[in-house]
Amino acid sequence: MQSLLKRVSLQRLVHIVVFDLVWFAAVAGRDPWLWVTIPLIGLMFFVNWKPLLLKRKSLLLFVLLGLFAEWLVIQLGVLRFTGTEGLPAWLIWLWIGFAAMAFTAMDWLGGRYIVCALFGLIFGPITYLAGVGFGAAEMLTSMTSLVIAYALMWGGLMTVFCYLAAQHSRANMNERQPAP
Repeated sequence: MQSLLKRVSLQRLVHIVVFDLVWFAAVAGRDPWLWVTIPLIGLMFFVNWKPLLLKRKSLLLFVLLGLFAEWLVIQLGVLRFTGTEGLPAWLIWLWIGFAAMAFTAMDWLGGRYIVCALFGLIFGPITYLAGVGFGAAEMLTSMTSLVIAYALMWGGLMTVFCYLAAQHSRANMNERQPAP
C-alpha cells in the first residue's frame, strides 16, 4: 500500500513538473514555442489517455469555461495578451494542458471546495503577474485590480474544477462497489 502511495504521489509530481514546462514554453515562448508546448501537452495526454478519455466531457467543459473567463477579463479591460486583442493560440493550448494536468494530478481535490478556492485565489493571480513579467501580457488596470480580478476568476474556476473532479470520484466509487 505504501509503495502504491509513493508511486501515485511521484506520478502526480511528474505531471505537475511537465505542466510547469508547458506553462513556461507557452508563456515565455508564446506562439514561436508552440512546437515545444503542443508536444508536451500531447505527452500529457498520451501518458494519461485512459483517465482523460473518461473525463473528456468535464475536461472540455473546464477548458471552455476557462477560455470564457479569459475572454471576459479581456473584455473588462483588466489585461491584454501581447500581440492580439483576443485569446492567443498559446493560451488556448495552455488551458488544454492545465486541464489535462488538473484532472490527473489534482483530482484528489475533488469535493474539497475551500482548498480549491484558496488555491485559485492565491495561485491564479501569481501566474498572471509572472506572465506580465515575461511579457506575455500587459496590465490595463492597477496591479490591485488585476489581482482581484484573477483571484475571483480562479477561485471560481477552481471551485468548478473541484465539483467536476468530485463527480468523477463518485462515479469511480459507484463502479467499484459490488451490485446488490
